[in-house]
Amino acid sequence: MMRLASCMDAGTPVVREGDRVAASGRLVRNPDGDWFEPALPTTLVFGLDRGVAAPWQGAVRIAGADFDDLVDRHEDDTAVEGFAKVIGIWSHDQIRALRQMAPEDAPDGSPRWETPPCPAPAGGWPRIAGGDGDHNLHVDLGDLADTGAAVAVTTFRPSEDQAVLVVAAVDLNAVEAQLRPQLGELLCVVTSLWTKGELDAVRAHLQAHWDEWCLYGLGPLTGEDGQTFMTAQLTRVLPEIADWASSVPRGILALDPWLRPVAGLHQ
Repeated sequence: MMRLASCMDAGTPVVREGDRVAASGRLVRNPDGDWFEPALPTTLVFGLDRGVAAPWQGAVRIAGADFDDLVDRHEDDTAVEGFAKVIGIWSHDQIRALRQMAPEDAPDGSPRWETPPCPAPAGGWPRIAGGDGDHNLHVDLGDLADTGAAVAVTTFRPSEDQAVLVVAAVDLNAVEAQLRPQLGELLCVVTSLWTKGELDAVRAHLQAHWDEWCLYGLGPLTGEDGQTFMTAQLTRVLPEIADWASSVPRGILALDPWLRPVAGLHQ
């Protein structure tokens, strides 16, 4: 899953000339050269021979990689692909490989929606009796999402038979009026840190720079505090990306770069 880095943090992982970098991903050798890219999802068509797909447009060039020592190695005519973790030096817009090993799975950074961010009622959060087996909450949101009164709506599960709807709201009165009669104590409403318009503006700016900044994933994510922020997956954080990110509200955006500098180590 994603390893999120707040783009306002002092440790924003900008990759600069001479940095030692590390990443796990797909290595590709074809007539155009040697390439390294994130392990993006692919679709294999049943009954067709597996080929070697061309590198993604956000792939980076790599020198010194060992294409004989790859996980899930596949060769097709003059092209070779496989997976590895590489540690190397970033120089002149490419990686000079120093070490290569089996690829690593990214640590699971998924939020744990277990403890609602509101104080529990006296006696604790109510347990759901009966239901559909999944203990889901069935509610009518009305126009809360369309109007932006509710910015984020997330189901938290304190236990297997408990579910609490957590709403980050701009208009708390509208949310309470619509949902409290339906849910009673199964509702937790918190003040949203930003508006739907602010989140949409961040998304729009990133979408406008999708190819230029080599993004491959973008969308909202709700944290364990019930607040939603925008997340962006991209090849690497360029200085201009970090400069723009520092201008948006703190915490509204999290960057998940594939290629990261190894802290404190240079050539």
